[in-house]
Amino acid sequence: MHKQWNRVIGCFVVSSIVGLPSIALAAQWRVNSGMNVSERYSDNDNLSATDKKSKFVTVVSPDISLAGSGGGKVDYDVLAALSHNESSDGEDSTNPRLSANANAELIDQVFFFDVSSVINQNLVDPFRSSGDDDVSRSRSDNVTTTYSYTLSPYLVGRINSFADMELRYSYDEQWNSESDVGDSSRQAVSFNLNSGRDFAIFDWGLAGNYSKTDADDGANGQRNDDELKSADLRLGYRVNRKLRLRGSVGREWNDFDSVHSDVDGKRWDFGATWTPNKRTTIDIGYGERFFGDTPTVDISYRRKKSVFTASYVKELTDARTLRSEQGIFDVDPFGNPIDPITGDPIFAYPDDGQIVDERVSFSWSRQGKRTRLTWRGDHSTQQPQSSRDEVVFISSSLELSRSLTSKLSFDTSVDWENQENELDEEFETWRFNMGLSRPLGSKSNVSLRYTYTDRDSDLPDDGYEENRVILNYRINF
Repeated sequence: MHKQWNRVIGCFVVSSIVGLPSIALAAQWRVNSGMNVSERYSDNDNLSATDKKSKFVTVVSPDISLAGSGGGKVDYDVLAALSHNESSDGEDSTNPRLSANANAELIDQVFFFDVSSVINQNLVDPFRSSGDDDVSRSRSDNVTTTYSYTLSPYLVGRINSFADMELRYSYDEQWNSESDVGDSSRQAVSFNLNSGRDFAIFDWGLAGNYSKTDADDGANGQRNDDELKSADLRLGYRVNRKLRLRGSVGREWNDFDSVHSDVDGKRWDFGATWTPNKRTTIDIGYGERFFGDTPTVDISYRRKKSVFTASYVKELTDARTLRSEQGIFDVDPFGNPIDPITGDPIFAYPDDGQIVDERVSFSWSRQGKRTRLTWRGDHSTQQPQSSRDEVVFISSSLELSRSLTSKLSFDTSVDWENQENELDEEFETWRFNMGLSRPLGSKSNVSLRYTYTDRDSDLPDDGYEENRVILNYRINF
């Protein structure tokens, strides 16, 4: 594990050296660091249905964030955390997390270089229990720590005001701490030629993409190598300031393990984007690919105190992509930062082959002077192309936070998860959270949290109930 951690960090640092001459000229840098120290008690630390064991666990989690620009030539955005926990029986573990991005402009307005690295935790088998936080997951054999990095040089160009061009090459590697999840690497090339400023009402674009993934043998001995190629012509027409029509036609040539006879062929789609006012955007479309219909819906509605979003998409992806996209830092719909030290794992089919992911998502949030209410949901049907299995992941949460006084805030949430597959394996988890938080000064705060979890599973000894109390102290340096 430490070797993989060093490779990812080393790759990011070495690749970023290109921008060192500009760092000294940085116009603005923002550095934030801090530490969480918490004491956690669980009445069912081993998450057992029959043999509950209570335990105290001490957790220390330093974190740091770095963002800024080096003389207009280099941009950095690094967010890292390292959690170490030690339980009352002497058992301990260390969990690294990283989300890092850098962009260097090597030749003025022509040649650029992107570097990114991600380290996080993910489930090996989404149908087995692993707990709902980094402490319980770190001691589970159903969790893998995923390490990945991406290098991506690219060229941009312009044909006067007629067209804009981008040619990009990407190389990435991904390793996993558990052998049940295979390691892999991917090379990709993309070319885009889009209409320039001469085309105000009518616009067009040409796109070509190629990617090749080399994967280690999976747990079942099956290789998940794949090769994807595609070419598309895109057209658009702006009817007026509120309505734009779009469409594309193309073809894809794919080579990957599949139980289906067709994995490539013609593809097309058409749609419209309607923006009736500055607060509302509605994008709808319909198309076809080798795996069937591909309708799309993307709705966004924003008012001064509330935000609503909803989307539907059906696309081809794979588990390694989902794992690498999982971040540890995020913002809410209003742009406010969310606590970075959660690291919730994604729900993804365990094998690395190609997956058709049909997903519906929505969120609604209302922000008042002292109260914020958020409701969100997600429904994902994943169909791996290497088998005729189908897995369904459903989640929903309702969250409420309120400032009780100028120095005391309260939050509570109810979360629900449901998963099922073709083998009629199903589990359902309900989770209730409640907490209080109070600042102790300008740079520190203390919080007390209670969590109750009830998991009902079809698998033997996989369900459990747990009560957990967490006392946390946070200091910003």
